[in-house]
Amino acid sequence: MKLSIKPITLVFCAMLAGAVVAIALLLPGTLDSRRTLEIERAATPTPTADVRSMLMVTLDPNNTPAPTALLLKTGVKGDEVTRLQQRLQELGYYNGEVDGQYGPGTAEAVRVFQDQHGLDSDGIAGEATRARLYAQDAQTCVPTATPTATPSLLKKGDAGDAVREMQQRLKDLGYYDGEVDGDFGGGTEEAVRLYQRQNGLDVDGIAAEKTFASLYSDQAKQVTITPTPDPAQMPLLVNRDHPVGADYEPDDLVKLKNVIPSSLVTVKGSDIEGDRTAANAMIEMFEAAEADGVTGWQISAGYRSYDYQQQLFDEQVAEYRAEGFTQEKAVSATRNTVADPGSSEHHTGLAFDITVAGTIFKGTEQQIWLHEHCWDYGFIIRYQEDKEQITGFLAECWHIRYVGLPHSTEMRDRNLCLEEYLGEA
Repeated sequence: MKLSIKPITLVFCAMLAGAVVAIALLLPGTLDSRRTLEIERAATPTPTADVRSMLMVTLDPNNTPAPTALLLKTGVKGDEVTRLQQRLQELGYYNGEVDGQYGPGTAEAVRVFQDQHGLDSDGIAGEATRARLYAQDAQTCVPTATPTATPSLLKKGDAGDAVREMQQRLKDLGYYDGEVDGDFGGGTEEAVRLYQRQNGLDVDGIAAEKTFASLYSDQAKQVTITPTPDPAQMPLLVNRDHPVGADYEPDDLVKLKNVIPSSLVTVKGSDIEGDRTAANAMIEMFEAAEADGVTGWQISAGYRSYDYQQQLFDEQVAEYRAEGFTQEKAVSATRNTVADPGSSEHHTGLAFDITVAGTIFKGTEQQIWLHEHCWDYGFIIRYQEDKEQITGFLAECWHIRYVGLPHSTEMRDRNLCLEEYLGEA
């Protein structure tokens, strides 16, 4: 039997065959796309709504948080800084540009304001600082005086404004009565020494760090005036039976070179000191001698400390020992001419050795004049030839001692040594 295929069937078959071919050609790409989509879905999950985060950001209308406190400090800019600068400028704390920028100048102005008002001085304008700043009773700036640059040390021979300023300060306190001329001379040195002595400082006449700090401080003391010696008061006796302690020092010592004109007398050592009252009496005495035509005086010794007297005593003992003396005999021989430490009149600052340079003093016109006239100026010849058994010392024609008037003239008129005059003989 012969099959008969209709034309429509052939067309359908042809279309089906084409579809199969197309599917065969497109299927690999479709599978690859499907696979890629599945991978992406696995890597990035689909987001879902989280109700917890919504609850966290919901504000409670009954609990409104307080605003953050305003803090103005270096680096901040804006209108509040401008307002701050303007207020600081009105009160005299700030002299920079009002530019709304909180820089170092603004911070320093705030710091000065805080210092003056007893606030924490940190240069940061917090609430407490701004409240005080904008208050009606805020204080205007009180400038701090810039201290004058002072040298680290001033001494005799120096000159300039620093010396002048120091002289004025000493004068204001009563220690200096000379001219404020900027020249550090003997008078200025004595004023410094007096200040140091009365204020518990080392007495050297040099104005260094400790002296400056004391002198220019608010605690600097006015001078204590040394009372005029009472003529009725008996002279001080210092000898072996009446020694002074190792720490004894007279109250008002001066360097003789600073107070006695060199035209009147030569002071052998630049550091020789003596009591101020006795030094003034010597000036009168040497002026009288000059009026009588007697000059060429020299002062060879004055005040001696305990330690220095010990040194002199030990040196003399050593000399005798070198000559073959036993220790006992050396000490005994030394005591004829050198006082034991503590028993020397030189400790008082009232005893002086008067000499003439280059010659033995005894027999000179100066020695003769001194023995005749020293009594009229408050001095005595302390160790005389006819009093050696009483004083315990060999005669010393060069050794004078200030006892003041009228004691000196009474002792001369009655031919008494000091021990006899004081009833100690």
